[in-house]
Amino acid sequence: MQRIATSTLGVLCLLLSPFTIAAKLAIVIDDLGYNPMPATLSTLPSQVSLSILPDTPFDIATAELAYQQQRDVLLHMPMQPQGVAPLEPSTLTQQMSEDTFKQTLRHALLRVPHAVAINNHMGSALTQDVTRMDWVMTVLNEQGLGFLDSRTSVHSVAEKRARTHQLPTLRRHVFLDHFRTQAFVTQQLNVAVKRAQRYGYAVAIGHPYPITLTTLQQQLPLLDTDVELVPLSALF
Repeated sequence: MQRIATSTLGVLCLLLSPFTIAAKLAIVIDDLGYNPMPATLSTLPSQVSLSILPDTPFDIATAELAYQQQRDVLLHMPMQPQGVAPLEPSTLTQQMSEDTFKQTLRHALLRVPHAVAINNHMGSALTQDVTRMDWVMTVLNEQGLGFLDSRTSVHSVAEKRARTHQLPTLRRHVFLDHFRTQAFVTQQLNVAVKRAQRYGYAVAIGHPYPITLTTLQQQLPLLDTDVELVPLSALF
């Protein structure tokens, strides 16, 4: 009987092996809100998640439309970069008091209804700041939200601080469109797919550039059968 039980257990282990489970790929399109939702974006699978800048002309409308399309919605929270760069109106900075900082983040969340998580817009300076990242995670903990580290700095502590606060946490692995060409976006999508196949999952971030959206429109139906496109929240 012991031999049979052991043999059965071995078969079950093979059936449940990670090699039999589809790798998961999540794609997030950032920087939405300044314009209406692009028509091409609406044609992409509903598993493609959207991240919306607060205090932009179409922030609430885009969040509501994405929710109607059964997409994951994220707040694309502006954060202080290193060096000089134009800042969004609601950018979180190191100069803010704790109260102002947290109120700014809470206000931004009101501007992007249905958010399941936030990710940083810019933020190469702020995401290195342990104290400010703890302030961010405190607010997210209050509201039951997750955090996606866009990894705009290799020195980011954001993912680590989110885990310390026991938040659902992920990080970006691939940027899709450093260069706005079909060949480059296709190449980066393939990089993300290979990462997912190797490690079980991958998170890719792109932007609502026409070439990015049309390339995804063409390439996503061609994904390998062992790769499943999923909403970001499925990886939490």
